[in-house]
Amino acid sequence: MDSPQIIKIVVMVLVGAVCGGLASRIMSGANSGFLVNTILGIAGAVVGGMIFNWLGIEPGAGIVRTIYDTFGVKVPQNIVGMILSGTLGAILIIFAMRLVTGRRK
Repeated sequence: MDSPQIIKIVVMVLVGAVCGGLASRIMSGANSGFLVNTILGIAGAVVGGMIFNWLGIEPGAGIVRTIYDTFGVKVPQNIVGMILSGTLGAILIIFAMRLVTGRRK
């Protein structure tokens, strides 16, 4: 494996952990642990990416533009979009699991 591939995998795992952690906190106020959050976030990125592609929406574009216009700070749109779509997808996965299992928390 070459260095760019390893960096992409590390970024995917870290962004997945952030997305899963955000979704866990939003949906239940608790943290599910690094491994569960990472798996949830990566699965959420797949679900969220499919939804945004289906809708024809580029996640994060408006937020990045607002941050730049307001503060003059350039933020990579792909990272913001990955976090948005991954978190939304993970929230939808948690919601669907609760519907199936009948669990509230």
